[in-house]
Parts: sequence; C-alpha cells; structure tokens
Amino acid sequence: MDNMRKLFSFSFFIVGISLFLSCEEEASSSETEVDDTDPCLIEPVYTSFQAQIDASSDGDTIIIDPGTYEGTVNFNGKNIVLGSQFLTTGDTSYIRTTIINAKQKGSVVRFENNETNGAALVGLTLTGGYAVEGAGIYINGASPTLSHLLITGNKAYSCEVGDYFKAASGGGIYMEGGNPALSKVMVSQNSSEAEGGGIYMSSADPSMDLVTVRNNTASTLGGGIYFGNSGPSLSRVVVEYNEAVDGGGLYLSAFSSPSLVNTVVGNNTASNEGGGIYLNNAQTDLVNVTVAADSAGTNGGSMFMKGGTVKTRNSILWSKGPQEVWFSTGGASSMITIYYTDVAGGLEGIETNSNGTVDWREGNINEGPHVGGNYCLESPQWAVGTWYWGSPAIDKGDPSSQYNDEENLWCLHVWAYISSQNWPEGHVVMVPDTTTARNDMGAFGGPNGSWGIKHATPGSEW
Repeated sequence: MDNMRKLFSFSFFIVGISLFLSCEEEASSSETEVDDTDPCLIEPVYTSFQAQIDASSDGDTIIIDPGTYEGTVNFNGKNIVLGSQFLTTGDTSYIRTTIINAKQKGSVVRFENNETNGAALVGLTLTGGYAVEGAGIYINGASPTLSHLLITGNKAYSCEVGDYFKAASGGGIYMEGGNPALSKVMVSQNSSEAEGGGIYMSSADPSMDLVTVRNNTASTLGGGIYFGNSGPSLSRVVVEYNEAVDGGGLYLSAFSSPSLVNTVVGNNTASNEGGGIYLNNAQTDLVNVTVAADSAGTNGGSMFMKGGTVKTRNSILWSKGPQEVWFSTGGASSMITIYYTDVAGGLEGIETNSNGTVDWREGNINEGPHVGGNYCLESPQWAVGTWYWGSPAIDKGDPSSQYNDEENLWCLHVWAYISSQNWPEGHVVMVPDTTTARNDMGAFGGPNGSWGIKHATPGSEW
C-alpha cells in the first residue's frame, strides 16, 4: 500500500497510510498556474486535498472520506487514482455521499496535462461547476478513466469580454482530443448556454459504456451530447429527457462518426429540428438502438439529416413526431440505409424532400413497438379479457447468428393484470425469452442485449 494515499477521518483504523485529511479541513492553494490571458477563465479555489495531488506520484491512490469538499481539482499531469471509499468497499452509497462542490469557481475537475488512462476519477459526485468549457469535468488532450460518477448541477456559460467571445460547451463534461474511457457515469441536470448540455466533445474518441445522460439542457445544439469531428463508441448508453433547439438528444456536427450499439435515445425534445438525433454532414451506425418518444418542434422527431449517412440495423425509430426522419430541403444530400428496423410510418415515415436517398432493405416493419417506460419491449400478457401478444419487435431482428440475443433473454416491461399472480398493477418483471434466440429489435436485443435486465432493475445505475 505504499502508493495509497487516503484522506480519512481519524476514527478509521489506518494501515500503511501516508496521508490523512478530512473534508472539514481548510482549502489549500495549489501551485497550479492560472492562464490569466483568457479573460473568461475563473481563477479556481482548490480543495483541501489539491496539495496532496500535487505532491503525489504516478500510481498513487487518494481516497477521501464521505462529506462535501468545496473547491476545484486539477490532476496536473499526475496519473493517479482519486476516489471515494467505493474504491475499497464497492459500496455504491459512497458515490452520492462523497461530493466535490466547485461553488461556481470553475470546472470541478480538470485534466489538461496529457494524463493517460492511469489517471482515474472513481466513485464521486461532482457539482457546482461553472465554466465556459466543461463545468463538471474539463478534458483537453488527456485520456483519463472516469467511472462510477454522478455529474450533476453544473453549468457552462458563454463569455463575452469586449471583442472576445467564447460559446459555452459541455455543461457536464468537455472533451477535446484524447481517448477518455467512461463507464457507469451519470450525467444529469447540467446545462450549457450554447452546445452540449450534458457532454461536449471535439476531435475526441472516447469509449462510453453504461453511461446515462439525462435531463440536461443546451440553449442551442445537443441537449444530451454534442459530437464535433469525433468518432466515439457508445455501448449500453441511455440519452433521455434532454432538451435543445436542435438535436434534443444528440447533435452530430461535420465529420463526426459515432458508433451506437445497444443504446437508447428517448424522450428528448428539440424546439426546432431533430428531437432524438440531428446530423450535420456526419455519419453514424445504429445497431440495436431504440430512438423512441422523442419530439421536434418542426421536423425530424427521431432524426433530422442535413447531409451525411446513417445505417440502422435491428433498431426502433418511433417518435412523438412530427415525422420520423426528415432530410433538409437544401444543402448536402443525405442517405439512410435501413435493415430490420421498426419505423413509424414505414418508408413513408422518411421524408427525403428530394435531397437524398433511402435504401430500404429487408426485414423492416411498421408496427407500434410497445416500448415500456424503461424502453423494454412489452411482453405477452392477459389484459381486459384478451390475450395480448406483446411487442412486434420481439424476435424480428436480423436472424444472422452474429446478431442473436445473448443468453436468450428479453428485457420486458410487464403490466400485470392477473390477480392470481399477486402482482401489483404496473409491476415490472424480467421474463426469459422461451421461444427463439432470434434478435429483438431495439436497445435490448442482439449479443449484448441482456444488459436490459440490469437497466430495468430499480437502483441499478452503478
């Protein structure tokens, strides 16, 4: 344990620990230099343990006690692990009880000195950030590991000083360059006065697995996530209840090429175009993706395309309207290729405006997917004296073996009406697929589809 630095209250038994601090200790200043050439930069006030980060060596671990630590954190190029007692106990309650609150003094945590994946932030709540870029977490040219985090209540603001202007980017997380790894991270209730209410990325290729982006807002583009010239991989990601002018859930700017697998884009709102997804000369592949219950004020409830290409397979496009997919009336042409996908309105649900092409392949359907409140497919059930066969998207995906359901499981939303079962009305249960192993359409089908079992289980965010 030579490399483990712990910040504990004195009531703990200490073995091989070189450092002790509690959250009540006074904040200390850091030797970190502030770039005072940027008139928009807020001079940070550092947490009580920033000095210990500065004094640490690569490979060290700093564990902090439960409590609220006021101030900001800068890793300063150190490839260290900073986290709560979750690191040693696995107890997820420490995530919400170990808080770093920036108190509107800049980004809560910054990685901007070539940190690698050895720099890790684990098991914490980050709040109170206030910055032009990355109010919660700012990453520039670094590739840290982020896991078991709650990033909430942070705001990115636009700054204008004389002729100098910077637009807000990334209320929750800002990434420029690098390859960060995000796992079991919740980005919730953050805002940006311009782009990327939840997450903003530019020329970055992060991996995102089991990430939830929920209830974030952007005043212009990308309520949930803004992609700028980036090619990240998203797997088992939920983007829901976000709002923006364009791209309520996702906004893909020019040359972006994210890959979405086993992902939900649901209940997002754009006051203008692209309730779920907005593409601006970008491209993406959607494999076992549910785009459901999104809405747009003008065009493209599920998707708005202004140039670029989309391929969907084993997916669901079923918005609140006004139509599923809308191609822009001018500018670059668009192309969408659709396999084994449930599209509201079928081929007629895609309006090309004579500015692009629809490649309508095999296996597509136009039937209400009966997606439950957790985006799971509704199961067969007995209701009002009639046997109801459940979602038509069950077992309707690509029958090729590489897309078959993992472990032969469904994620099912069951409304129990049979009193003999002694289930309360509206109870959610997980039911195994006892018919075939053929792929289901939507986020919980395919080889990795069994993650829906965990997703639909209350309290399983981490």
